[in-house]
Amino acid sequence: MLLLALSLIKVNTAGPELPTNSDKIFHAVAHFVFTVLWYLAFVSKKVENKSAIIYAFISSTIFGIAVEILQGTLTQNRESDVKDIIANIIGAIIASILIISIKKDSLKNNNTLLF
Repeated sequence: MLLLALSLIKVNTAGPELPTNSDKIFHAVAHFVFTVLWYLAFVSKKVENKSAIIYAFISSTIFGIAVEILQGTLTQNRESDVKDIIANIIGAIIASILIISIKKDSLKNNNTLLF
């Protein structure tokens, strides 16, 4: 809900000038965290690991696309941007790859503490 609210509220543009497309890093990081949280939620509900990763990635991606559509249709002060969607997907991909690699490493070392 916090991510949705932050994505739809008016942003104060006063202040120092940021580099072009610097918000894409925020999008990638936000969806990285969002994907990890979705994964943890699915795993806590006893969803099988592979399915949990897929569901988390899809949930994050669909949410990111929906927010961009809402920004373009419901707000007057925000714009939808295909580059934001790409940044969201990149964040979700990086999170999914990290989760997979951590799971493989923890299985290889017979350690189940991480997830």
